[in-house]
Amino acid sequence: MRGFCDLDACPPGDHGPWCSETKVDCEVLVLEKLKWDLVSVIANDFLAHILHRLPLPTDKVELVKKHAQTFIALCATDYTFAMYPPSMIATGSIGAAIHGLSVSANSFSGEALTELLASITGTEVDCLKACQEQIEAALAESLKQASQSQQEYSSSKTPDYPASQDSSMTSTPTDVTDINL
Repeated sequence: MRGFCDLDACPPGDHGPWCSETKVDCEVLVLEKLKWDLVSVIANDFLAHILHRLPLPTDKVELVKKHAQTFIALCATDYTFAMYPPSMIATGSIGAAIHGLSVSANSFSGEALTELLASITGTEVDCLKACQEQIEAALAESLKQASQSQQEYSSSKTPDYPASQDSSMTSTPTDVTDINL
């Protein structure tokens, strides 16, 4: 009977009362009750199919795929991409990767490549362009934020006091010897 988690089914000493089989059974039960679909299609599922249909040099396919996967991961962290279907995010990520890497796709120009990508996934060219531009803007913003945080980190690592400091001073904010217990 499915409807409860049998904690007594685990042998004793198997990392407490929750053995791995029981944990999985309970997790599956909770997911079923919540009606969560864990086998949904994600943008990464489209990459191999789209890349296979593009006229890219064979030595550049893996590089484009790697960059597209990075763009997809970036899209997953930004709520503005929640409105796009996974196929659009995958297609836009591949377009942004090809554009950023300046990879030539045989005789295709940037515009022709966008049209080819749109025809592969059955999306509108204008929507694909907008998605690709958003992905490139998200990358620029992410790089800008990373650069700023790196500068803040490196400036906080430099000491605010002179280098010729008395060695008897403690490095803690309060000298331990000043505390009366």
